[in-house]
Amino acid sequence: EWNDLWLLTRVTHEGKQPQVLEESITSDTETADGFQQGYRNRFLATPWDVFFRPPLEHPKPRVLGSQTAVVTGPAGEEIHTDPYGRVKVQFHWDREGQGDDQTSCWLRVASSWAGDRYGALAIPRIGMEVLVDFLEGDPDQPLISGCLYHQEHPAPYELPANKTRSTFKTLSSPGGGGFNEVRLEDRKGAEHIFVHAQRDWDENIRHDQKIRVGHERHDTVEGNSYSELKAEEHRTIHGERKTEIRADDHLNVAQDQHIKLGTAQLLQAGREIHLQAGQKLVIEAASELTVQAGGSFIKLDASGVSVSGALLKVNAGGAAGQGSGVGIEPPMLPGVADKDKAGSLMEKALVNPKQKTKPEEDYPFSL
Repeated sequence: EWNDLWLLTRVTHEGKQPQVLEESITSDTETADGFQQGYRNRFLATPWDVFFRPPLEHPKPRVLGSQTAVVTGPAGEEIHTDPYGRVKVQFHWDREGQGDDQTSCWLRVASSWAGDRYGALAIPRIGMEVLVDFLEGDPDQPLISGCLYHQEHPAPYELPANKTRSTFKTLSSPGGGGFNEVRLEDRKGAEHIFVHAQRDWDENIRHDQKIRVGHERHDTVEGNSYSELKAEEHRTIHGERKTEIRADDHLNVAQDQHIKLGTAQLLQAGREIHLQAGQKLVIEAASELTVQAGGSFIKLDASGVSVSGALLKVNAGGAAGQGSGVGIEPPMLPGVADKDKAGSLMEKALVNPKQKTKPEEDYPFSL
């Protein structure tokens, strides 16, 4: 049964030739098993038809330090990621990679803040150079710790000319051509915060908003402006107010309107002024009231009532003049700002149960 094919896995060789020692020969060359001269070996073997699996006694390779790589993805894509925000990369030493979505495994991306559906997120895009670390030096646990600028991909603003400037600037995708940005300028005497939205900007404030402008404020809306106040509005102007409306002005007050002028109200209409009251219209002046039209007038003052005209008609027929009436157009309601839901609280880290240890004297060895 030993006459078969075997696979050698280990061989130990042993040889003795004591006569070459000449005068140094002693009687101590004989071993306990009687081997004094010649050659012998010991070996381990496994049957040839048994699949050989060598023991995994060699240490696992380790990667010391960090490496740089380029983010990759399928053709035609600018951002390639999975549900966990991971990306794929190609290392500079990789001579077989084709810069596609098969260059590596998915790599996790480190973030400044990461929770359960909340935190900070910026996915590295295809073509960006990234810095890759390996957890505990394990090549099977790569991790992207950041992105790198270089000569081909310079910073958003020229340096060092803009060294006091910090920014978070994006690029519209796909195709580019637009960007969103929050920029902070810290140059002494020229501090500035710049916000650019390429398209829409929604704000959702659940409670109060307070804004203080130390100097001037300029607002320009190139389209329509819609506002809705679901409670009261209080506004105080300590200087003059100048308003110009280059089309119609519609004002609809559901109840009363009170207007008090400290000195005078001067009203001019190019064609018509129509005053209409559902029940009573009172025009009162402390010293003088004048109604004038077409060269005729009626004047009321302390001296009496003066009527002047080419012809005075009393109960002579005719009809009263008619006004154009009121045509109020209701305003349109504003759109609703975008909103999202909050993330979730996270569970605490797993706590390992305390294990009872034997007294120290029970151990044969101690460190």
